[in-house]
Amino acid sequence: MKVWIFQTGEPLQIDAGALRPMRAMNLSNALIEQGHEVVLWSSDFDHFSKTHRFKKEKNIQYSKNLNIKLIPSRGYKSNIGISRLIDHIDLALNLKKMLKKQPPPDVAFIGYPPIEATWVIASWLKKQNIPFLIDVKDAWPEIFIKAFPLTFQKIARIAFIPLFLIMRKTFKMANGISSPTQDFLNWSLENINRNQNTYDRITRITLVETEIYKDSLTKAEIWLDQLGIKIDGTFRICFVGTLNYSYNFAPVIRAARLLPVEFVIAGDGPLYKNLKKDTEGLLNFKLLGQIDSVQANLLYARSNLVIAPYRDSFDFQLNITNKFYDAMAKGKPVITSLSGAIAKLFDQFEIGFKYDESRVENLMEILTHLVADTERLSKAGNNARNLFVKEFSGEQIYSELVSDLIKLAKHD
Repeated sequence: MKVWIFQTGEPLQIDAGALRPMRAMNLSNALIEQGHEVVLWSSDFDHFSKTHRFKKEKNIQYSKNLNIKLIPSRGYKSNIGISRLIDHIDLALNLKKMLKKQPPPDVAFIGYPPIEATWVIASWLKKQNIPFLIDVKDAWPEIFIKAFPLTFQKIARIAFIPLFLIMRKTFKMANGISSPTQDFLNWSLENINRNQNTYDRITRITLVETEIYKDSLTKAEIWLDQLGIKIDGTFRICFVGTLNYSYNFAPVIRAARLLPVEFVIAGDGPLYKNLKKDTEGLLNFKLLGQIDSVQANLLYARSNLVIAPYRDSFDFQLNITNKFYDAMAKGKPVITSLSGAIAKLFDQFEIGFKYDESRVENLMEILTHLVADTERLSKAGNNARNLFVKEFSGEQIYSELVSDLIKLAKHD
């Protein structure tokens, strides 16, 4: 079976470093392991490093069963702004040109967003009568509206009508919709006014656990030891991710100033410089910058708790992001400010803790109790690991997705 995967803004097999595989890599690897042929479409522009991989259209035969096609676009410096929207239009136009000379696949799995490029490839597949799933992981363009002050949201909604029309048309063309949670799937279906069908599915944004080689682990151990991040009885709370405006670190910094705990923040992004400035001289708040997956695994192992200080926004309320699955896989409880889908999971399985970001002291109050109640913390960590193994392991999720794609390819 020949499968197309379209997914931008994620690491690829050709990228250097021990990067965390996401949807594109995990699904393509699962398909290849079962003997299927994969064409992975992505952007030449690397969303994380904000650099171009080759600065041109590129076709790479990475292995016998994996072909990677890179679509050129102009790129952007910030995740938020007009330059990113222009980049996505450019990406869509270039994708349209590339599709003219392609033999069709048997089935496709199309990541959404970006809006325009998804619409282009969905339209091409529909014209060729190729079955496909749309994988909806971000509530575009709805989140654009909610970024405006309340008084301007009606005007913004009118301005973005073309994007809403494209989004709905794209969703309607798909044989089924894939989403990371039931809440997200419900939102997607409500936008096109239809009930859930046979091909609609929940596809968690989870991870496939991989073996860590001893030499890489030893280097990571030495590195963390030199930074003073050791197994020495310190109550440690860690964060691993891109430091962008989805997060509110103000309550975290306040807690660091008042509590005898250590915060270790790993990652880079637009918030990094401000965080560094705001925590200057704060010895129990450590900024590591970008780290690789081996270093991240060891940081989790040396921490008591993982923090996900999201702003409690609409799109994240629908979602359960990879941060939560990463923590579950490591047997670590999470503390977060999010309500919605993840809060429901916390209530049902007791795998984490929620604080109120609008109450400055709330995070500090909860952490004070957790530091004193290690048994509760340990129980939550065990619950998290057990839940991950039982329901959320990447091997299970992607094996089921491959099976569903095979069924879709054979549909009448």
